[in-house]
Amino acid sequence: MYFIAVAEEENIGRAAARLHITQPALTRQIHSLEEEVGVALFTRSTTGMQITPAGGALLRRARVIKAELAQARLDAQQSEQECHQELSIGVYGSSIFSVIPQVLTHFAEAYPRVDFRLYNMRKDQQVDQLRQGSILLAFDRFPLQEPDMAYETVYRGHLQVALHKDHPLASREVISPEDLADQPRIGANFDRSLETGLGQAFGFHGRPRHRADDMLTTLALVGHGFGVTFAPPSIHALQIPNVVFRPYTGGPTIPFDVQCIYRKGETSALLHAMLDTVRLFCAVHSPKPS
Repeated sequence: MYFIAVAEEENIGRAAARLHITQPALTRQIHSLEEEVGVALFTRSTTGMQITPAGGALLRRARVIKAELAQARLDAQQSEQECHQELSIGVYGSSIFSVIPQVLTHFAEAYPRVDFRLYNMRKDQQVDQLRQGSILLAFDRFPLQEPDMAYETVYRGHLQVALHKDHPLASREVISPEDLADQPRIGANFDRSLETGLGQAFGFHGRPRHRADDMLTTLALVGHGFGVTFAPPSIHALQIPNVVFRPYTGGPTIPFDVQCIYRKGETSALLHAMLDTVRLFCAVHSPKPS
C-alpha cells in the first residue's frame, strides 16, 4: 500500500524506490488519498514526510487491513491445497543467530500454518536458486547486485571490533582506529571488498596476517590470540570462548546491513506477507537512515 510505504520511509524518494514506481506517481497517489479522506496525512519539509496525528490513526488501521488481506490470500491458497504451505529461504552468515530468527518468529505468529525450509547458500547460489524458483527469498549481507533482483533492508547494523579477552585493548570501553593501526588482523576470504573497505576505514596498511573463509573460523582464531577482526553484533549470541567485542569511536561508521533478496515481479502472496513482516521489523528495530 502506497500510504504505508511513505509513512514507514518518511521520504517520497525512498518509498517510491521501495514500491518500484516513480516519485510523481506516488505523490499523486498520496494527494488523492488526502483528498478522499479530507484531512492532511503528512506534513512536508525539505527533509522528508512526517505523519500527522490523523495519518497515524489511518496508518494503524491500514496495517491491520493489509495484514488481514495477506492472511486471507494465504487462507484461500491453503484451503485449496488442503495442507500447510512451505516458505523456502536462502540464508548465510551470522544473522541466522539473531536477526533472521526474530523476523521468522514475527512471521510465524501471524501465519502459523506456514512451514519454513532454510538452506545455507553463498551469494551466487542464492541468486541462482531465486531465478530457478527453488527458494522464494534470501537473507544476506552485501548481496550480489543483479538487475532482476529486488533488495530490502531488514536490519541496519554496524560492525564492532572483536579481540581476545586478554588483549591490552580489551580493558577499554571503546576502541579508536588509531588503536588498531599496528594490530595483527584477521581478514576475510568470503568478502574481499568488505575487508578492503575496513582496512581503509581503520587505517590498516598491507595484507591481513591471516584469512578465514567464514566468520566462525575467523573468531576462533581471535579466541586463540592470532589477531583482531570485525564482526556484527549478531555473532555475540554464539559466545565464542575468549572473544570480546568493543565498539569503536573516532572513525567512520561501517554499516553491515542485513538485506532481503527476491525476484522482481514475484506475485506470491507468501512472499509479500514476508516482505510486510520484514518492513515492519526494520521500521521498529533499525535506526532511520539520515
